[in-house]
Amino acid sequence: LDAMRARFPGFRGALPEEARFWAKADIEKFLASGGTSRPQETGQRSGPSCALLSRARLKMASERVSEATAEYRSFCQKFRESRDDWTLSGIVECGDVPRMPVADGLRSAVVVEKQRDWKARLWNMEFWRRECGEAVWLCRLRCPHFQDDAEVVDSFVVEASVEEYVEYARLLHRADRKCAEENAVAYPRLSLGGWLPFCEVMRPIFVECWRQLGPPGVKDFTARWVRLFANALNLDWHEAVARYYSVSIQATGAIDRLHTASCGSHLWVNQVEGRKVFYLFSPQEVNNLYAGYSTGQSPVDIFFPSAKRHPLFSEAKALVVTLYLGQTLVIPSGWWWYSVAIEPSVVICHPFWNMENKVHFTESLRDNFDFRAQGSRALQENIARQLESLHEQVLADEDSDMEE
Repeated sequence: LDAMRARFPGFRGALPEEARFWAKADIEKFLASGGTSRPQETGQRSGPSCALLSRARLKMASERVSEATAEYRSFCQKFRESRDDWTLSGIVECGDVPRMPVADGLRSAVVVEKQRDWKARLWNMEFWRRECGEAVWLCRLRCPHFQDDAEVVDSFVVEASVEEYVEYARLLHRADRKCAEENAVAYPRLSLGGWLPFCEVMRPIFVECWRQLGPPGVKDFTARWVRLFANALNLDWHEAVARYYSVSIQATGAIDRLHTASCGSHLWVNQVEGRKVFYLFSPQEVNNLYAGYSTGQSPVDIFFPSAKRHPLFSEAKALVVTLYLGQTLVIPSGWWWYSVAIEPSVVICHPFWNMENKVHFTESLRDNFDFRAQGSRALQENIARQLESLHEQVLADEDSDMEE
């Protein structure tokens, strides 16, 4: 770029950051015009760049990320062929997730239909942009993040504000809503996932309405046991339980790769805006998924699996659902799931525990709270004793009515 600019001494301005992605002829034309003539698509008012996308492209170039993630490339092919039919081919069975008015029991994944006067119905992208636009979070190419992610693309992150991400998601939907594979690098699919607004500026709203966020029929003892933990360590229990409610905002084509929820939790997912397609596999399919509970992830490409590396996947049974605004997907402990946003999407997620999976609850406390930073060794030993005592209390708890 410097060499090219030296050939145009009459140019007095600054080259924009995105110029490194322009063709050589476009750069020369821009310099010769004194900065008035930009490439046609980037010169448009609604051109294909924004602050977050420009930073992501620059960082990808500097870190030599030259291709999209494997799961996104696979999804691009599926999207091209699907014609809005999202069933999986090449496996024993791909049925629909059952739909229920209430989540009565957790024998299978279920979809609970839209509730009347649902508290989160207005918490769409525009709401979060308006209320929390300056909040900053890490946006990832691969979600969820796993400890053994080794490749640069696996751990690629860009910091962005909520307002920047909303702008980015809207831009991608305009410019590449069909997720064309040839655009996979030009329009990288970042996710703003696992964001915790209820621990900060949205805490007053959360305290007022958290009991009304979940679907009817779910038995959830999480708040009851978090309150025991908070009281034992003199913590604000509302702030502690707020860490178990997250918001994910995703652009069209953003993916949650095949995994199971950590700490043996059940999970519900409220769809606030847009649509997402979910694929679910019961715990009995773990061998067919080549999955490891220790890592919580599966390496299988569910759309175009390798017959050589993963031949058993052809014997798998799956459930599929397209989740619409207002619906809630309830996923039992131990189930494996994959999701992809087919429109700009906002979901609220809540992992939860009850009598069926209570043995794993205290694992979640170690995941959600950094006890290593809690002062002296004596204090950390006291925390360890409190956690052990809490574990025993949880195991001894009876299946009584939930404490409000």
